[in-house]
Amino acid sequence: MNFEQWAIANRISLKTMFPELQFKDVVAPDMSVHSNFFGTNRDHENLESAGQRIKEFQKLHPTALLANGYLEQRAFYNTKAYERTQNGTIEFRNIHLGTDFWVPADTAVHACYDGTVEISHNNAYHKDYGPTLVIAHSFGNDTFYTLYGHLSSASLSLSKKGKQLKQGDLLGYIGNESENGHWVPHLHFQLITDLLDETKNYNGVAYPSEISRWKTICPDPSLIFYEELPAAVAP
Repeated sequence: MNFEQWAIANRISLKTMFPELQFKDVVAPDMSVHSNFFGTNRDHENLESAGQRIKEFQKLHPTALLANGYLEQRAFYNTKAYERTQNGTIEFRNIHLGTDFWVPADTAVHACYDGTVEISHNNAYHKDYGPTLVIAHSFGNDTFYTLYGHLSSASLSLSKKGKQLKQGDLLGYIGNESENGHWVPHLHFQLITDLLDETKNYNGVAYPSEISRWKTICPDPSLIFYEELPAAVAP
């Protein structure tokens, strides 16, 4: 059985990961490179205005969990830190490989499946993950991983490398802007089938020219959830 078959056969509710949140549906705000969701704040540096825009969108969808971003091309990453020149062409590493859940700081995050903490590390760089957990899960004779980025610093003490987790166990909390890599609070959630020998960090965005490879390594997170993770909608 391959991972996709296993995931579909072992789907869970989003409420397994966020048992404290009350929501009836899921809505995906459009934050793509072509969207005006953040207005002129396209590099996501003005966190006050970005946070206010997300709050306004949430008010339009009061019963919804805001979740978006898989394979979305985003202007956030069109900066020097994510730029390279290859064969004379400038390319940005700006294709998002996970799903973002736009939930408040201190929201509890629980394990999707039984597993072992493989990475517990603070990637404390501007616009990186900040505190990051990667959990290893077994299926048959194989392993896949779930990545949780932009957590609180306390999450790393709660879930140290090697800790055994059962499905539904508390693994951490959403971090605030001062500790989560300087982002509006949210969870970056990513499925991974090959950790590529990484021990501290892992790509959360890919170059457009390499996306066919990364799609096989980082499948769509919607595979594991009962709830539909819909296409992005305009503000």
